[in-house]
Amino acid sequence: MEHSCRILVVDDQASIREIVADLLREFELASYVEVAQSIQEARQALNGSLWDAVVTDMSLNDGNILDLVESMQQQGYVFPPILLMSGFLFGQSKSRAEALGIEHILLKPFVPGELIDCLQQVLASD
Repeated sequence: MEHSCRILVVDDQASIREIVADLLREFELASYVEVAQSIQEARQALNGSLWDAVVTDMSLNDGNILDLVESMQQQGYVFPPILLMSGFLFGQSKSRAEALGIEHILLKPFVPGELIDCLQQVLASD
């Protein structure tokens, strides 16, 4: 059964964006998927539409997603559940993500089943 969810996928690596978007469609976790490859594109997408979830890498070519989350929250933006993907989320970064309300973290590299399980938890938490 397809979820009628709108999910934003943010990653600066095209292969990761495509894999995540394809899995969302294949497992019918989203009715609409949009991709962004930078902080700038993510900000535009977040300001331009309502989202049920965001799947994002932490480090992008033009910055850190945690900086974007923090600045938009300070401006009053209320984020949907976020699944944060990262190959190096430890210590301060992990604490900061949690302080910003990011409850779902997936360490890279991951196998598709881990991503699907995590996304199902994210969508259930909405």
